[in-house]
Amino acid sequence: MTIDRLPTRLLGFLSLLQFASCSYMSQVGPQKSVIEKDGQQGYELIEVKSRADIPAGGRVYGQADIPPSVRGDGYSDKIRSRDMLYFVITDLTELSPFYNPRGEPFAYGPVEVPDDGEVSVPYLGIVQVNGRTLADVARDLNDKATPVSNTAQVNVNRAKRIERTANVIGEVKRPGPVPLERHGITSVDLLAASGGATESEHLFKYILRRNGRDYTFDYLGFRQHAFPVETGDLLTVTTDVTNRFYVMGAINKPTTVSFPVPAPTLADALGAAAGFDVSRSDPSGVFIFRKGNPDQVFTLNLKEPGAIFLTQRFPIRGEDLVFVTEAPLARWSRLITQLLPYTRLTQSAYDLDRISN
Repeated sequence: MTIDRLPTRLLGFLSLLQFASCSYMSQVGPQKSVIEKDGQQGYELIEVKSRADIPAGGRVYGQADIPPSVRGDGYSDKIRSRDMLYFVITDLTELSPFYNPRGEPFAYGPVEVPDDGEVSVPYLGIVQVNGRTLADVARDLNDKATPVSNTAQVNVNRAKRIERTANVIGEVKRPGPVPLERHGITSVDLLAASGGATESEHLFKYILRRNGRDYTFDYLGFRQHAFPVETGDLLTVTTDVTNRFYVMGAINKPTTVSFPVPAPTLADALGAAAGFDVSRSDPSGVFIFRKGNPDQVFTLNLKEPGAIFLTQRFPIRGEDLVFVTEAPLARWSRLITQLLPYTRLTQSAYDLDRISN
């Protein structure tokens, strides 16, 4: 081998070392040893070895900000403004102004009830109808008819009325207005009339706007504290962005996960990510990062059989990040795999050099 050929081979060797260094530094997130340097990064490291080490429960439900009654008129059968009334007066006395020789009753209407509630009926005068039942108005008109004809009989019917409604918008199956034309319609009925939430109900929060103010519920609070619906109520169903967590690291499916159940566990989190990547993961380095004051990092060694039971009891909270570290041998394996083409190239260059000499 001649000396003038050495720089070429040396250059190839140095390039190989440089590539090896870059490849070795490549990894998925921090290493287990780095995370376990307790206190150096401003967080509290908690090793979970038994049930006593498991933190308090996860998400607690039951928030219910119940609105006070404002109008109190979700439904009423009593006459109100804009109702259309129809008056029918039957009288067989020929001298009565209501008599019809063809035998048909005297009919007047339909008449739209004005805001002041005063309706004028021919021969009988003005009658106040707002807030009264049809039977009450008919009784008053019969009293008024007696001086005119003591054989007249007055009936009052409602031809039509403008529906009073509440509205549901947001992530429901059938958004839009819901008629309030029966007694006892509650907030739960209102949601049911819209077809309910588009996904599992625990993934949403429920906001009722009444009289310019918002009242917020989680799914359990909304279900357990039903209240009467009033005209003009607006119910908004929107995603609760705090009901999600993150799964990252050496797993099969790094992802952001909406709570699969109302109170998920670490087992649910790992299942949502389709489990460990067996070719890269280090089961002894499973960490749960939790924001707080101070921030906390929980660590589990899933190579221990008892730790599997702990994953079924460890509560996951909203915005938690579950991280599975990568095994050191996985990094070496990736390094060797990436080096193979370069080692072949270096060998070929060496062989060519030897032939040329």
